[in-house]
Amino acid sequence: MLLLKSTDILRLVTGAAGDIDVVVSWVDKISDTSFTPDRSLNATIATATTTTIAGSPSSGVVRNITGVSIENASATVSNTVTVQLFDGTNNADLISITLLPGENLYFTEEGAWVHHDSNGAEYPATTLIDPWNVYGIAGTLAETIPRSIAGVNVAALTSGTLYLQAVYLRAGQKVTNISFCSGTTAAGTPTNRRFALYSSARALLAQTADQTTTAWAANTVMTTALTAAYTVPTTGLYYVGIMVAATTVPSLAGITAAGNAALRTTAPIISGNSTAALTTTLPDPAAAITAGVNSVWAALT
Repeated sequence: MLLLKSTDILRLVTGAAGDIDVVVSWVDKISDTSFTPDRSLNATIATATTTTIAGSPSSGVVRNITGVSIENASATVSNTVTVQLFDGTNNADLISITLLPGENLYFTEEGAWVHHDSNGAEYPATTLIDPWNVYGIAGTLAETIPRSIAGVNVAALTSGTLYLQAVYLRAGQKVTNISFCSGTTAAGTPTNRRFALYSSARALLAQTADQTTTAWAANTVMTTALTAAYTVPTTGLYYVGIMVAATTVPSLAGITAAGNAALRTTAPIISGNSTAALTTTLPDPAAAITAGVNSVWAALT
């Protein structure tokens, strides 16, 4: 990456108040036989702002940027960072990416941008496609089971009892909504309903508002927004939760797994009932899951 003009600078736009550490290395070509290496070590950027991370070369000097390291040093805050080339008049965004806590973005001497996770592992250059989600509804980030096989009318719910279904999520996914689909039985006289996202340890991560007496007809996809969007911090197993308190709970679209009981009850449990006797609130953490024979369809968008 070359800075050619005495007005050229490299700058970084941070989207959130969090700790971002930046190191930039370069070599200045003074003449055909004279080269000067140097680098900048910026003070930690702790606000949402625009910061110059590599200054302009002197007139007649060509500055070759050989490395840029941008580290999200915050333990809690995700930050969208944008690297820009600015010539004093015109601006060009070179790359924009959301760094989760501990993640790093690096520009190599070969001219490639590399994104590392918090353990230093390199993210793949292309998005990994989960074959289960290829045919998901519009905007689907993940499904618990493919909707193409969720053809069974499953009686999974008990009034006032939290039902948890395993789902696989990838780091960086931003979950805004949760969807379930009722089966042939509608909700009869509902009083409370919440959808939620739980960790593999059954800690409550995000939930919808209580839908109280909102009707839920048979054979209907019900999509409900979380009270606050949730960005997945690490790739792995999570649980989607559903709790309906009603005179008649709805059946759900899913599959019946009449498999070996030893497999169903071996950790991690795939699906089943958790905390009972719920009304307006959900538990944090949820109780241990009693392994069930059903898996229900849910989608995260």
